[in-house]
Amino acid sequence: MADRRLLYLTGNSLAAYAWKNGALSAEGIFDTGADGVAAFGSYVANSPGALYYLLADVVEEDFFQENIPYVRGRDRATLMARKLAQRYRDTTLAMALTIGLEAGARREERVLYCSFTNTQQFQPWLAALKQHEARLVGVYSIALLAPQVGKSIGIGLTRYVLVSLQEGGLRQTYIDGGNIRFSRLGHADATDPHAVAAACAAESERIQQFLVNLRMLSRDAPPLDVVILAPRKHYQDFASACVDSVRLKFQIRDLEVACKTAGLKSAPRQMLAERLFLQVLAGTQPAQQFAADALRRFYYVWRARLAMIAAGAAVCGFCLLFSGLKLVDIYGVRQLHQTDMEQTLRATQEYERLQASFPKTPLSREDLKASVEAFRAIEKQSTGPEALLVEISQALSSLSQIEVERMNWDVTSSPRGRQARDSAKAAPPAAPGAPGAKTEAIQMFEVAEVSATIQAVNVSDYRAINLLVGQFVDALRARPGIEVATTRMPFELSAERALSGDIGTERKSEVPRFSVVVTRRLGS
Repeated sequence: MADRRLLYLTGNSLAAYAWKNGALSAEGIFDTGADGVAAFGSYVANSPGALYYLLADVVEEDFFQENIPYVRGRDRATLMARKLAQRYRDTTLAMALTIGLEAGARREERVLYCSFTNTQQFQPWLAALKQHEARLVGVYSIALLAPQVGKSIGIGLTRYVLVSLQEGGLRQTYIDGGNIRFSRLGHADATDPHAVAAACAAESERIQQFLVNLRMLSRDAPPLDVVILAPRKHYQDFASACVDSVRLKFQIRDLEVACKTAGLKSAPRQMLAERLFLQVLAGTQPAQQFAADALRRFYYVWRARLAMIAAGAAVCGFCLLFSGLKLVDIYGVRQLHQTDMEQTLRATQEYERLQASFPKTPLSREDLKASVEAFRAIEKQSTGPEALLVEISQALSSLSQIEVERMNWDVTSSPRGRQARDSAKAAPPAAPGAPGAKTEAIQMFEVAEVSATIQAVNVSDYRAINLLVGQFVDALRARPGIEVATTRMPFELSAERALSGDIGTERKSEVPRFSVVVTRRLGS
């Protein structure tokens, strides 16, 4: 956490205090001359990175109340800026404070405009802070802090006047509903407690009349409460001078007790009531303050840097947490992998142990495996003639003129039957590694050679005979998986050979015969 420096500005000097954990310690008092400002600049330069709070207690203050239309957002900000510019020539130390809504048919907002009318006395100090890029949190006033001080010390009144004696003078602040309505600073001789007590009584009478004249108080209102913060050693002087009347009702609070109630642990002895206001300022840091954004630039930069650092730390923490979770997951996966490897090793050892107990075989495991695979392939391609005969029978079911004389069935690697197989036997075997050598499994086929005759057809009617044979061949090809390899017709129709026989002569002794070779791939 950055160190906090509290600056207390009066019409004669500026006092600097260091604040930490409720303890105030004086660090210097600087006069309003050029030498004092230069010494203050050196003081700021020697305290890099500190946060500065400027509390002003000067006479040149202005408070003005006005009702404005109830608006929000950008329109309200524009309206407030225009109102402040109309009333004050210099708005660098001006602010608008909302004090409530006006009841009635027309909804309006009550606004209290506050400003330091003489901003020139602030400029040397603000320039020194800006020159050394000091982080100015804000510019505050005793009047602005009075409502917060009342809450801190336990004043439970709704409407009252808070009277306090500071180095700058005797401050009277009228508070209504927790909001400041008016404040004034009067001169008082702090060395004469009797004169200060008499001034408190007299000034309280005057401010009550002033509030009645401004219609902030009605004439028939009950007595106005006046809370006086008095040093313990001068308590009796204030009790003798401040006597209740029909207009005023006094409460005298012990300043030392009030400071302890607010959380102040220690402070320089020469300090008056300003120590209480400085403690409340450092402890609560009210949002309402006078300084414009340009004066607080380096404070905003510092906050943005803190936000970026906090965001980076949060992201870094998230990444570390995510990395930790991933490391835990990786550790778990590695443990599972190690467990699986151990189980695999145990299973392998158990398998080898069981394998070692098997009886010895004349063949190796690889040969047995190849034999089993060959057996499975042979078993898959092994078949009987029933299925193919069924297909041929279904093809003959609609052709009653065809009678089957003989049928040869075989399983071979040649889809064209015995003729192709005989030619394959006659050819010399291919040498290993030669282009014609087979290196893959042989495809087997079942082959059926059907020899049949044609009945009830005139032998010389070649067209009818060809038609029947063609129908039979087409019926075979229509069966799924059946292929017709060769067809031998009852007679030759090629141009190279002459058609023999007596055309037109009926030969009852001869019966047209033909043969068809049918194949089907095994395993299909």
